[in-house]
Amino acid sequence: MSVIYGIFSAIALLMIGAYFYVDRKRDIWLMLLFISVAVCDIGYFLLSLSKTLDNALWANRIAYLGNVFLPFFLLMMIMNLSRFSYPKLLPKILICINTLMLLITASGGFLPVYYKNVSLNFIDGIPVLIKEYGPLHAVYKIFLFAYFAAMVGIITYTAIKKTVVSSKHTMFLAFVVIGNIAIWLVENMIHSSFEFLSISYIVTEGLILFLYGILQDYGLADTQKISDSSVVISQNTSESAVPSETVKSFDSEQIESILNNWKAVETLSQREKEVLRFILENKKRKVIAETLFVTESTIKKHTSGIFRKLEITNRAELFKKAKEYSTKT
Repeated sequence: MSVIYGIFSAIALLMIGAYFYVDRKRDIWLMLLFISVAVCDIGYFLLSLSKTLDNALWANRIAYLGNVFLPFFLLMMIMNLSRFSYPKLLPKILICINTLMLLITASGGFLPVYYKNVSLNFIDGIPVLIKEYGPLHAVYKIFLFAYFAAMVGIITYTAIKKTVVSSKHTMFLAFVVIGNIAIWLVENMIHSSFEFLSISYIVTEGLILFLYGILQDYGLADTQKISDSSVVISQNTSESAVPSETVKSFDSEQIESILNNWKAVETLSQREKEVLRFILENKKRKVIAETLFVTESTIKKHTSGIFRKLEITNRAELFKKAKEYSTKT
């Protein structure tokens, strides 16, 4: 058993290295999520090696350190990925709640609030903590349920509002979250001595890295075909948002109509259409780049391709043409 946990711990550490390779935008929440998985798996590994109750309890606390903060980091990652706006104080409030939860789960062996009694048994040579749960153990389940409910709620809300990059990415996120919920529920029902979440976390990391890779690399091949000299674009015009009076008449329905029905737009690649949507929303290049997890240089190339295909040279001309199309329809 310790060999299996040791392998998962090594994989979790390797996944942190993979994060730095895949996520060029360095999403802090994603990095902390990967670190928390490694901490959790290391805790399980140390628990499998424990020879005394004291060592087992400390290993259990390390595992809980990863388990308690993991849903917080996953929630923050999902909110950022889904472009869900939240109060600036929210992360600080959640950190305080999670810290309190960690103190409760780490109280075993000190106070009879999370575990009334706890002992260490060896089953076929494998150390297993035998626990009698205390009055605050139910709080941890409520804590996890609240996080899972928040994740599902945010994914559903952003899917309805269409703030995510695409419906496929929404389904991908939903699959990751619901999959972990299912494994957690099964683990609680069968009361196995093996922590199946240690496997689930590794799989989740792989799926999230795959999603981030798609978000950052999707459409890059098309941009390489666009010559920087194919169209002359004013640096200030392509970077700056168009004055608000130019786009007052645009609403979400008009933008959808422009993207779906304007024949000129049909020549654009899928990624160029996504960039065009943000431009029509009057977003600056830096904001678009951060949202799509790419560099500003990549967005500039996409913008160049859009302007060339639509036979314009700057944003002002784009809004003028789009407004003319909107008026006709």
